[in-house]
Amino acid sequence: MTKINKQVQLEQQPEGTPNEKDFRVVETEIPSPKNGEFLAKNLFLSLDPYMRGAIAGKHMGHSRLNQGDLIGGRCVSEIIESNNSTYKVGDRIVIESGWQEYVLSSGQKEHGIRIINKSKSSLSASLGVLGMPGLTSWAGVECLSKPTLGETFVVTAAAGPVGGTAGQLAKLKGAHVVGVAGSKEKCIVATDQYGFDACINYNDANWLDNLSKECPKGIDVYFDNVGGLVLDQISDQLNLYGRIILCGFVSQYNNKEWHGHNLGKYVGKRANLLSVVVYDYYNRFDEFLNVAIPLVESGRMKYKEDRVVGIDSAPKHFSKLMAGKNVGKAVVEFG
Repeated sequence: MTKINKQVQLEQQPEGTPNEKDFRVVETEIPSPKNGEFLAKNLFLSLDPYMRGAIAGKHMGHSRLNQGDLIGGRCVSEIIESNNSTYKVGDRIVIESGWQEYVLSSGQKEHGIRIINKSKSSLSASLGVLGMPGLTSWAGVECLSKPTLGETFVVTAAAGPVGGTAGQLAKLKGAHVVGVAGSKEKCIVATDQYGFDACINYNDANWLDNLSKECPKGIDVYFDNVGGLVLDQISDQLNLYGRIILCGFVSQYNNKEWHGHNLGKYVGKRANLLSVVVYDYYNRFDEFLNVAIPLVESGRMKYKEDRVVGIDSAPKHFSKLMAGKNVGKAVVEFG
């Protein structure tokens, strides 16, 4: 086995949208597990928009990173050496490993370790539709917004792992589902692959008129993944007593100053603003998986990945994600 562990560290704090120069790839020595520890080889790395806020210290539970700090991130890994009675060689796990090829752990809580349930799906799905993004979607739909038959459900970032899964779950409950995404290609994914009733490209000049046409009865549930001005614009079409799921702020992560909101309109709409924080639902992961795994394996819930190979590709792929150019769940496969 090679003794080299490649990892990605912060070179400098990004200004605006991250680029490759903000990161550096370094080689470190692979550690050996001591008593109570295990060593795992990472197979897949998840790239998620919240990481941009985490790097800047603006995401809950994360301190601002400095030059030379390992970039945080969740991986699917296989344990290759173990001196830990709980985790055995051959176990496939999800772990907060960071952007590196190998991870040493004693099973500490901050590593958020979860042994992967057996499934016919790709292991990488445990970072997307069967992972934290899927749990986020399930919590927002099943536990908070609870769309019913015939209601209109609108979701932004519709081709992404959270938006795409949320829309499909709402569709399974009988809702009229309309996605909003940033390109024609992404909208095709939402309608043709995920089965949405319609999808609106917000880069079209008349996108709000198009949204109104696809929501003739108004919007009952708005699942917001982008925040900012788009949240205000779409909320104008919310019905009285409509529900808004505040989930993500991808339009704001690259900004120094965040968009402010006039709350008067939300009061006038008698809107129910419901915030989904996925960590609140980790104790219900098995409940979610009992629903999601059969849906994915039967083809009733689909997912799309935007995958590259090699840890060296992570900085460029993350920059692509934060520029909104990805289509599907951003994943790095370790070569």
